Amino acid sequence: MAFELTVLGSSGSHTGPGRACSGYLLSAGGTRVMLDCGNGSTANLQRHMAFEDLDAVVVSHRHVDHCIDLVGMFYLLKFHEDGPRQVDLYATPGVVDLLTGLLSGDSAMQFPEVFRVHDIDAGDRFSVDGLDFELFPSVHPVPTVSARITAEDAVLAYSADSAGGGDLVDCAHGADLFLCEATWNGEPEDWPEGVHLTASEAGRLATEAGVDRLLLTHLLGSLDRDRSLDEARRTFAGEVSLADDNLTWTVA
Repeated sequence: MAFELTVLGSSGSHTGPGRACSGYLLSAGGTRVMLDCGNGSTANLQRHMAFEDLDAVVVSHRHVDHCIDLVGMFYLLKFHEDGPRQVDLYATPGVVDLLTGLLSGDSAMQFPEVFRVHDIDAGDRFSVDGLDFELFPSVHPVPTVSARITAEDAVLAYSADSAGGGDLVDCAHGADLFLCEATWNGEPEDWPEGVHLTASEAGRLATEAGVDRLLLTHLLGSLDRDRSLDEARRTFAGEVSLADDNLTWTVA
C-alpha cells in the first residue's frame, strides 16, 4: 500500500531561509503520524491538518531541533477551544524529561496531560493504525533511533540524526525511499566524528543499502544545497532529491 511523506521541516541544527527544522508527516489512508517535531515544523503541519487530528507523534531523540515544537503543541492541545485534547507520543529517552523541564515554571501543568507517552528505544517495534515502525540504533551523541516504516509492501527508511554505520544500512535495506540526513558538505574528515553525515556519505549508504530513491534532509540551514545534491549524486546512481518544506513524496 502506498503512503505519503510530507516534509514539514528539512533544516539541520538550526532553521534556514524559509525552512523549519526536522519534521515529517506520514499519511496512510486515514492515519496521520508526525515524525520528529523540530523548530517551526508545527507551523507547516497546520498548513495540512490540525494538531488534534494526529494519530501519533514519534520523536527520534532529545535534541531540540527534533522535538522543541512539542512545547507549543502542548499549549494548543491543553487550551483547545473544544476542551483539552490528547495525542499519542512515542519518544526516545530524555525527550519528555527535557520538555517537562521547560514547562516547570507552569507548576499546574504536566506534559502527560495532553500526550499519552510511550517510551521507545532501538530494537522496538510498534504500529500506528497500519503504519509499522521498526527502530534501529543510530550513531549520535545522545540516544537516537533510525526508523524503518512500512505500510504493507511500501518501505520508508528514516536516518534521523546519524553518523552512518551498519545499523543504518540494515534500516534502509531495499527501501523504496530513504530519507537521510546530509548535514554537511565536503569530506567526512572535515567535520566532527560520530555526529552527522555529509551528502556524499548519504549517497554511499544509499548505494550500500540498495534503496530505490534518496531524499536528502537535515541540511545545515546555511549550506549550499545544490552542492549537497551534486555530491550525493556522485556516490548514488539512483534518483536523488532535496527535501523541501511542504512538498510531498509517495512511498510505493
